[in-house]
Amino acid sequence: MDSGLSFSAGSVLHDTSSIDRKTSSDWRVFPIIVGYKNKDMRLLAPVLVFLFAFHSGSAQDQKFHFGLKVLPSMAWIKPDAKEITRDGSRIGFGYGIQTEIRFQENYSFATGLQIQYRGGNLKYTDEVTLPAGVNNEFDIKLQYVEIPLTLKMLTNPFGKIRVYGQFGVSPGYLIRAESSNEIDGDNDFMDYANAFNMNMIIGSGIEYTISGTTVAFVGLEFNNGFLNVFDKKFSEVQPSDAKIKGVSNYLGIHAGVLF
Repeated sequence: MDSGLSFSAGSVLHDTSSIDRKTSSDWRVFPIIVGYKNKDMRLLAPVLVFLFAFHSGSAQDQKFHFGLKVLPSMAWIKPDAKEITRDGSRIGFGYGIQTEIRFQENYSFATGLQIQYRGGNLKYTDEVTLPAGVNNEFDIKLQYVEIPLTLKMLTNPFGKIRVYGQFGVSPGYLIRAESSNEIDGDNDFMDYANAFNMNMIIGSGIEYTISGTTVAFVGLEFNNGFLNVFDKKFSEVQPSDAKIKGVSNYLGIHAGVLF
């Protein structure tokens, strides 16, 4: 995909260069590797310290578990507008902490705090008139702080393995947004994306007991958005009178360790 578009006063003006490398370099594919140099990790640090302290005081209580997780995914935006269609998926990534409170032998309340990278590739349909030579494709990058609230159901053990199913919701707060199309000369998309998001979570996988109460888990997770990710301001800068709506989805691998 070549250069993006430039919007101003509700119309498309001209091709622009790609997102500034200094800005886009912050979009790390594996942000957990860079540790505390990534400002997003500092959001999780105080919570992580609290959980370590809490776990130390209740080490004998197997009803409480916490750990770390990662969630590589394929993310996309599903638009609800005749002027814009989906144009493929993009690689997403999530990482954070997970806490589980087991209230019955095979049932747990699972929550936590995670940084989730979302977004997708979109393009204008033929119904939208664009200047000759202007690329009609564009890329949206969204980054949220999310708090999953789920019910986790487990089978009885098969040796060291248990199968689980999981469902619930995940409210999120937008902390960063960018577009490959410049709007008024800027790739910053924060003013054109809604600050809050809500998603449905459905997942399934397996747990493997490593030792004692320490388990590793891996599974598939489908995340389906409920709310429109675009603010009404985004519709106001379109080259037509389009009312742009869309939800953020992803399908990913949910993996981690619980202590």
